[in-house]
Amino acid sequence: MGIHGLTKLIADNVPSAIKRGDIKQYFGRKVAIDASMCIYQFLIAVRGQDGQVLQNLNGETTSHLLGLFYRTVRMVDNGIKPVYVFDGKPPTFKSGELAKRTERRAEAQKSLEEAQEKGDQEAIDRFTRRTVKVSREHNQECKELLKLMGIPFVEVR
Repeated sequence: MGIHGLTKLIADNVPSAIKRGDIKQYFGRKVAIDASMCIYQFLIAVRGQDGQVLQNLNGETTSHLLGLFYRTVRMVDNGIKPVYVFDGKPPTFKSGELAKRTERRAEAQKSLEEAQEKGDQEAIDRFTRRTVKVSREHNQECKELLKLMGIPFVEVR
């Protein structure tokens, strides 16, 4: 899920490394994209009118696929050549951070259950987003979509 505070660290120490601009500036360029980060964003942000994740007729989540599809189409339409990067097994030095994330997710799950008991819809929405986790199935489904779209991806082992 990224490195906490990295953008601020770069902005404070190497401000010239951060550039903002219109998407059209990247026409003709190849761009590497952190697939896990994107999938996580889509699972949190892409929702139906009722605020729930998008699902197919079998009740399987499809928010990540819709988000990936439309973001990729937008890049290709603007002449960008995306390459998605899927992480492999996390390094052992990251185990402490992964344990913290698991703990925060468990706390959010408890808070979600309390909010559901109270019927507090705003809190339900907030804590539902905090319990999101990208699964192997999410990754596999996204890889399959990218294959069908003819978009390259890299799997880091």
